[in-house]
Amino acid sequence: MAENKILLIHEVAERLRVSTSTISRWLGQARRGQSTFPLPISATGGKGRWMSADIDRWLALQSAATIPTPAKTKRRNDGVFQERQSRATAVLQRHGLNRKTNPCEA
Repeated sequence: MAENKILLIHEVAERLRVSTSTISRWLGQARRGQSTFPLPISATGGKGRWMSADIDRWLALQSAATIPTPAKTKRRNDGVFQERQSRATAVLQRHGLNRKTNPCEA
């Protein structure tokens, strides 16, 4: 089990490879409810401190949320696609070309 450390803002920034101003911006967004960035724990001296487990959990949620899902392509089923394909093939045949060769090479 990983050790749960208390991190200062510069340590959080270093861990996430961003600047401290970015952490401050994310923190402001989180306080306004516009971000899920973890809020710091209360500490004496007024400086924010984060538990490393909170940062790790947030980072895991971010990476899970940004996994791209493959886009589904819709094919038209009203015959328009096939009609356009056949017209394009006819034009190419009239000019002595076929769709599988590069017209620049002919």
